[in-house]
Amino acid sequence: MNDDVLTDIVQQAFALIEADRKVVKAVVESQLEDFPKYLAEFRDSKLKVLKSLGQYGVIDGVSNEAKEVLRRAQRKFPSDHIWEQFSEEPGDEAFFYTLSEAEISDLGSDLLYSWISHYEYVRDIFKVNSIILQTSIPKELATYVREARDCFAFQQHNAVVSMCRTILEAAAKDLCEKQGFFMPHGENVITINPKVFNQLISAVSRGALKQRAVGIYYSDGCPVVHGDRSINADEALRVLRETLNVVQELYTSHETRMVTRKKEAGKEPA
Repeated sequence: MNDDVLTDIVQQAFALIEADRKVVKAVVESQLEDFPKYLAEFRDSKLKVLKSLGQYGVIDGVSNEAKEVLRRAQRKFPSDHIWEQFSEEPGDEAFFYTLSEAEISDLGSDLLYSWISHYEYVRDIFKVNSIILQTSIPKELATYVREARDCFAFQQHNAVVSMCRTILEAAAKDLCEKQGFFMPHGENVITINPKVFNQLISAVSRGALKQRAVGIYYSDGCPVVHGDRSINADEALRVLRETLNVVQELYTSHETRMVTRKKEAGKEPA
């Protein structure tokens, strides 16, 4: 981070702490005439700090004093509790709901459109396939798929791969449950640990399909999830597409088996 930028953010944090002190003093000493002015100063100072910190997920290379000041700036102030009285939303979102439409629009332009546009979002979401299934799936799995697609559209490429592991694991668990592998079968009990992906995927797939799922989970996913490497957009798209294709084939294979069993049991004409 540029030293001048860091210095400016620290100064903003100091100003915020001082603005809060003025509000508290005005309340304690019943300075009613000055109270609105000090509260407005606090609001403006906090808005500047949140805007600055919102542009950086990590701030490093700072002194202990600067670190403490910045951490203090992220915690709730007594003045925040006062702002909550002016908002219909209590808690962490109270300050946000005091912003005007113009302020929100400006912040959106600075914080969101500085790194992505609606054009890029639509372009990238179109690149990702959808899963089309006959059978129902758990709502959690559907949520994971939507989140993975959104992560890619919002250019959060490492998160995409992490979500792909989650999708594969959730799908394998669902298919194991659908096929009764988590239920006792008398003497023919199949012991599957729902926390071990290799056991889950081995129970519901074979051959090339299993190897594809295992490759995504371990070869593509583990290095990212465990912090050994980062990936780019092309790699994220490849992993996401492959994951959705594998899930599609896992469920299609399951649907085919279920139809075959029904036919063999005479529940459906051949």
